[in-house]
Amino acid sequence: MNSAEILENSIKAFKLTEKHHGNITTLERALFLGWYCNLDDPCKFCFMSTQKEKIKDPLKARRKPESILAESILMKRIGWKLEFISGGYGYKTEELNDTIEMVSYIQQAKQYLNVGIIDFENLNLNNIEGVVGAVETVNPKLHEELCPGKPLSNTKEMLKKAKDMGLKTGITIILGMGETEKDIDLLLNLIEELNLDRITFYSLNPQDETVFQGKTSVTTLEYMNWVSTVRLNFPKMKIITGTWVDKLTNIGPLVMAGSNVITKFPLFSIYGKKEGKTVENEIASTGRELYSTFSDLDVLTGEKTLKNTKYVPEKIDISEKNLELINSLSKQLDKKIESYVKTTIRKSQK
Repeated sequence: MNSAEILENSIKAFKLTEKHHGNITTLERALFLGWYCNLDDPCKFCFMSTQKEKIKDPLKARRKPESILAESILMKRIGWKLEFISGGYGYKTEELNDTIEMVSYIQQAKQYLNVGIIDFENLNLNNIEGVVGAVETVNPKLHEELCPGKPLSNTKEMLKKAKDMGLKTGITIILGMGETEKDIDLLLNLIEELNLDRITFYSLNPQDETVFQGKTSVTTLEYMNWVSTVRLNFPKMKIITGTWVDKLTNIGPLVMAGSNVITKFPLFSIYGKKEGKTVENEIASTGRELYSTFSDLDVLTGEKTLKNTKYVPEKIDISEKNLELINSLSKQLDKKIESYVKTTIRKSQK
């Protein structure tokens, strides 16, 4: 497909997005539980793969509860939904149940989960909205080469189980790893086969010490082609697109191509700075209304309440044990929130 056709399709996709999803764009962020993955053969593009041999005690690579909960509180405050709760492979179901329960309670919102293959038999589904499978690439040869530790067949089986249990489902796809335009048809077939509710696209952020060190990523037009093609074929699907601080100017084009949500930012280091304001300006340039903020310091500190937000209070079930834990962490939570806010404000003034 040539550039003119991509732009023409993007215009159609933009109008189709407005028809089915309204004139709203939001910001989201994955909530990471830690930086260790116990896959014997981790994905070759992933930052965690570079840390595996450096981390002697995997438990020390996990975030403390007060850090996770403080971030959850701030995300709701500034209007960012959690894209999903995520981490490397290796979390016990009991741990996940407790974390999901506490995060959901703090946010008054059910959560998506993206932590590898899930043990549904022991997972408490009450506070889970959906499950995401880390497909990464639909090209069979690339998948076998880059993601040897997580066969696509296992991910597909998990997502079908999730559907059977009444959960929403989604996948993640990373562009810029060697896929071609021909692979788009494979993606469309997978979406239809699994009856997915959402998809998250990321552009590869080449990591040092991986096979992609020093390599370039997907171009903006190529990225638009994937997004707009999915939108034109699946008008009601939620499309999330991730970018990085060196590619902020592709946000406007991605919204034009059919994206509902923008994600994948180092939040606390650029909030309130020119980069955060650039994100807002890129979205505003498309005519979309942003239901989040990336610059309002008064909202971040809690001195002002965000007017427009996608958060709608939901009833969350929480055990006495986890409610007591949240209450016992109140002082640590307040200190962590204060630390995040102070650090963000300080960086915003540089």
